[in-house]
Amino acid sequence: MTLRTRFTGLAATLTIVGIVVALPITLVAVGANPLPDVWPTLEQVRTALTSPDDGTLALGAIKVVAWGAWLFLAGAIVLEILSRARGVRAPQLRGLGVPQAAARGLVGTALLLFAAAPMPGTPANAATTAHASSVASATVVAFPDQVSAPVPVTGASGHALARPQQAPAAPATHEHVVERGDTLWSIAERYLGTGSRYTELADINRAVIGHDPGFLPVGVTLQIPDAPRQDAAHGEHSETVERGDTLSRIAQEELGDADRYPEIFEASRDTVQPGGRHLSDPDLILPGWTLTIPGGETPSVTTPDPPHEPVAPAQPPAASTAVPSPAPASPATPPAPPAQSSSNDAPATNDTAAADTHDSEDSQAPWLLTGLTGGGAMLAGAMLLALRRRRRAQFRARRPGRTIAAPEPLLAPVEKTLTVAGVPACVDLELMDEALHRLAAAITAKGGLIPELAAVELSQHALNLHLSAPARLDHPWSGSDDQLHWTLPAGADLAAVGPRIPDHPAPYPLLVTIGAGDNGIVWLLNIEDLALSITGDATFGRDFARYLAAEIACNPWSHGVRVDLVGVGHEVAPMNTDRIRVHAGGSADPAAEVLADAIDMIDRSAESGVDVATARARQDGAESWPARVLLVDAADSEAEEQGASGKTPALDQLLDLVYQHAGQTGASVVLRGDRAGAPGVELRVTDNGRVSLPHAGLDLIAVGLTSDEAQGCAALLAQSEDLADTPIPVDEQAREGWRAWSDEAGALREEHTRTRHELDDAGEPASSILEHADEDYLRAAATTADDLEALAPKVPERVRTSVAEADPTLDEDLALWWSQDCPLPRLTLLGPVGARTRGTPVTKRKPYYTEMLAFLATRAHGATPEELAEAFSITPAKARDYVRIVRDWLGTNPRTGEPHLPDARKAPAAIARGVGVYQVLDVLIDADLFRRLRVRGESRGPAGVDDLRAALRLVQGRPFDRLRDGGWSFLSEGDRLDQHMICAVVDVAHLVTTYSLQSCDTRQARLAAETSALAAPHEEIPRLDLAAVADAEGHPSEADRILRDEVCNRTDDDDAPPELSDRTKQVIATRDWHERTRKAG
Repeated sequence: MTLRTRFTGLAATLTIVGIVVALPITLVAVGANPLPDVWPTLEQVRTALTSPDDGTLALGAIKVVAWGAWLFLAGAIVLEILSRARGVRAPQLRGLGVPQAAARGLVGTALLLFAAAPMPGTPANAATTAHASSVASATVVAFPDQVSAPVPVTGASGHALARPQQAPAAPATHEHVVERGDTLWSIAERYLGTGSRYTELADINRAVIGHDPGFLPVGVTLQIPDAPRQDAAHGEHSETVERGDTLSRIAQEELGDADRYPEIFEASRDTVQPGGRHLSDPDLILPGWTLTIPGGETPSVTTPDPPHEPVAPAQPPAASTAVPSPAPASPATPPAPPAQSSSNDAPATNDTAAADTHDSEDSQAPWLLTGLTGGGAMLAGAMLLALRRRRRAQFRARRPGRTIAAPEPLLAPVEKTLTVAGVPACVDLELMDEALHRLAAAITAKGGLIPELAAVELSQHALNLHLSAPARLDHPWSGSDDQLHWTLPAGADLAAVGPRIPDHPAPYPLLVTIGAGDNGIVWLLNIEDLALSITGDATFGRDFARYLAAEIACNPWSHGVRVDLVGVGHEVAPMNTDRIRVHAGGSADPAAEVLADAIDMIDRSAESGVDVATARARQDGAESWPARVLLVDAADSEAEEQGASGKTPALDQLLDLVYQHAGQTGASVVLRGDRAGAPGVELRVTDNGRVSLPHAGLDLIAVGLTSDEAQGCAALLAQSEDLADTPIPVDEQAREGWRAWSDEAGALREEHTRTRHELDDAGEPASSILEHADEDYLRAAATTADDLEALAPKVPERVRTSVAEADPTLDEDLALWWSQDCPLPRLTLLGPVGARTRGTPVTKRKPYYTEMLAFLATRAHGATPEELAEAFSITPAKARDYVRIVRDWLGTNPRTGEPHLPDARKAPAAIARGVGVYQVLDVLIDADLFRRLRVRGESRGPAGVDDLRAALRLVQGRPFDRLRDGGWSFLSEGDRLDQHMICAVVDVAHLVTTYSLQSCDTRQARLAAETSALAAPHEEIPRLDLAAVADAEGHPSEADRILRDEVCNRTDDDDAPPELSDRTKQVIATRDWHERTRKAG
């Protein structure tokens, strides 16, 4: 402990003495004695109250206030001291939060004076300092299924130096975010059992708090040492599944051994879960489910198995020391079965958390957009949903032989961030949206009023609604006594909330995220009928306002909303031009427009007899009930000079109107900046990125979107509106093998083909897989002449021979893929991703290592440790370590006797590239087999249709389906193999369908078309193929239904069906389906 710390404790002690003792003495000395020398008579009291005050009453009031303030503060200090002495936390007294927080800080700091610790300069301190520095440098964060292991210290030679006394094992830790009133003493008391152990916290967190632990900044994250976890429940008990849980993780925590998860599985199979479901797959558990934990002996201390980080083979000689991360324990591993499998079948939970949190991309990734993390993950989820809808439209307009346009490489960080942060948030968004839709439907069905929603609190455990007026909600909601707070637990059956009515209007279209608590809980505010002022720091305030506009532009429940931006947020406009309008100088006064609509809404609400939210939910009248937002930068001088600041009489009238007619205007006014006399609610944003809502007592980590982040997000979404398709790329580096002949989707490269109508050379015959005249196929199938030219050109005989010679093991590899005793590892990408191997079993984190295997296996030219580390946002040291795990998992290559993942220096690609690379050899990948079969089939003429049918047999679902949440971000940069494989499956299926329909083989035609629809449910090519198949089978009514529901009137968003693509129009015209489409319209 430093002298400065002692002085800090002394100062706090003197302050307490001054408040408790000196302050009342001072008050008495200045004549503010609370007890008068002579008590007044009733007549004197009456006279004093009825006569003009000469200052006596005012002085008396001041005395009362002064003594009251002393009493509250002194009482809070005494209460805190007594609670500390008893070793309990002081009770929270209603209305005394401020004095109690001040007392807690003073008492905790004063205790620093009395704690027993060596003073600077003593021998004991010197030893402690050395020990603390060695521990601090090796501190790691321990997660639920791991603790720290001893950390060896290496010398300049790279050899481990045995220092058991000086460098003991770093303690396992967990995190604590400092709150107001926290001190090291109080935190140690809370977590470690006694405040005197605060020095342990000071040592571990030296890098964060420095050498002055007396005052802790609010919001700082501290590492707290874990005490050995004693298992108090040796008997059978229950546990509730939380998001991210896996059976192995729960077994590790509850039974001390992750390999005991089958015991939990067997004990829980008969338990009825929400919705009447049962646990039937150990890889699928959902939040809210109840698991039965069997009794029995349980180890008192859990043991770790984290991935570890070995020292790199070649250490720089200049480095004198290196501190690697903890090495894994060596648990007993059961004998490996003949083959094992890994599949990401769980939609949202089990093992999808995969690697530890400190290995996940969002913890270290330099490309991560911080505005889309934390509470901003809600925007990431909304953007991802919007991006998916627009990508569906792009695929729908795609022509055979081509792919959708890829975003600019500069936008890769945006899409990668959406993949990492948005995938988990999508689940929360959709569940909350559905729950609120169902709630509104249930209430309106009973003739009730929509609750006046103030805010939503969204956590992994529950959905909490905070109302501004009492309301009664039915089961499964549970409420507070005052009926202002209602909770829907995670895992609740949404069908019990209410019916799901298609196209039912969202009851709260202006529900937006404002921030997240220090505990990670996200808060959303309903800003409809709200005059909102964003005050405080100007920069963070603009980021906050920009974020609100972006969320409304993307939120699925904000359909029909219109946002008018004045002076702020113009960067987000391209995200959704239907919802966002930017007003510059010279444009009409937007406040006047919103004012007119608000007045009209008040009149309509009065006629309806209910508030706007209820009228919207009931769909009263012939018109919709849209919401409007006016977002104005009240401090934007430049906009004011241009006449677009919104500072007009209409704005003042609108503010008063919204404030005075709550629930009736359907409008919101958001002001960025201070505006004198502005009514409504204030959100104060600080210069350290926090936002407070004073009237609600909320203090959160604020959401925000910088100008650059907003422009990147807008550019990505705007690009996804482009329906123009592009050629499928080729691997320009491929010089041999089948890749040298095909593009990334497996089609023959254009330079190796001829046009369908080109005459054959006398010395070099050529053939097409579709050998008949175009008219035969156009009459029988749902295709066009351009399709036939793109997918079935003529191929010279020499190309056929060369392609076959370039891939001599194709038939053998295909047979092995379907063999029950395949000796080679198999990686499935054309469906739910999974791997089957024969090496050392991976019992934990399978989805993570499957993702890493897929990354390496799909890199034809290998990946360096640095490339792997960058793709997974981990250090090169961890990349080397994880590669070792994947190498052991794959096992030994029976064809060579060497590992399937050889030493980076010995890989064939390493020799070609001149650097060490990781390259996977002789691993069967269904996506590669598909492309190999396609390129060979297209080169063989009509005989090649068998290869194409064999390729379609490999398809088990959507390519790259059921990926690990937050993973696979590497797919968002470079060539999009996932998108190329969708195109490949659809194009091959279209070829087979066309061939089969022309040859009157409707069974093969339907099989191919249905496989295509399975792999690409949003593409239009399979739908038209299925309509043609239905016609050929003699089911014209089914063909009409497909044309009507799945082609002409289909929409991928909440808007009207889009215009048909030119190709679809041409197919309809060629097959004379005009009459049917007119009926469909």
